Amino acid sequence: MILQEALGLGIIGFAIGKLAATLWGPHFPKYVVLIAEDAVRGFAATMVICTVASFLGIRAALRIEPGAAIGG
Repeated sequence: MILQEALGLGIIGFAIGKLAATLWGPHFPKYVVLIAEDAVRGFAATMVICTVASFLGIRAALRIEPGAAIGG
């Protein structure tokens, strides 16, 4: 579940960032034009980072006793 949430948030964050860059980028005096390959690489990097971060969270969650996690 932690991995699914991390990947879902990564997809949503990437989509919002890409949309904002596409819509607002041309209105600034200087901006970087990203080609489709750059967007794919950025998306892949985002998913890898989210996966690694979620594994760290999963690892930390597995170290805690279930009773202690719910306050018992």
